[in-house]
Amino acid sequence: MNTVFRHLTVALSVTALAAACDSGRHPTAALELSAARRTSSLETTTTATADAGGTTQSGTFAPLSFVPGAPPLKTYDTTFVAHQGWKQNFVIFHEDGNYFMVLDVPASAQFVDENGNPVPAGAEVGIRVLVDSTAVSFEFGPHGSYFTGSRPVMLWVYLKYVALGSGGGSPSVWYQADATEPWAALPTTVDKAGNWLKVELRHFSNYAVAW
Repeated sequence: MNTVFRHLTVALSVTALAAACDSGRHPTAALELSAARRTSSLETTTTATADAGGTTQSGTFAPLSFVPGAPPLKTYDTTFVAHQGWKQNFVIFHEDGNYFMVLDVPASAQFVDENGNPVPAGAEVGIRVLVDSTAVSFEFGPHGSYFTGSRPVMLWVYLKYVALGSGGGSPSVWYQADATEPWAALPTTVDKAGNWLKVELRHFSNYAVAW
């Protein structure tokens, strides 16, 4: 998943690893997310459909939680500094050093801001991540921005401290475009041996691991 990285310091001890492929001077893209916006409607059950990757799935939204006694995350609210045109990986850890989430941004990914404007090469992009402290859910911002490009941005979620229950089967990553919209199950790769989920990330919105 990782090749060459540059270390980026981020708030509250979250590790961000980056590999630079452009050292030119470019305008900075000022992309912000309101701290008041949070993942919502996690308490409700919703039937939804999704069309990510040309695939449609439907189901009953049942968000998962962290297991009792799970070590907390090193941060629940942080901003990663990405650069347009760089390959980068951003990581959130549990306090015991285990992975919780990895965001893999390929060099070919084109950031498009919430106003529909492509971010110029080399420009900085602030990726805000808000994680719920109980449910395995997170919001990416700036809300409404998205990626284009030949290779998708990939999100890995590690399940070591996620309460999966004993019902069998595999959870999926679900997507909510806006707090007023239903939740939709995305096509999700599950690696039970590695204990992680992987999904394409095309939009900055609300996401959760759920049945």
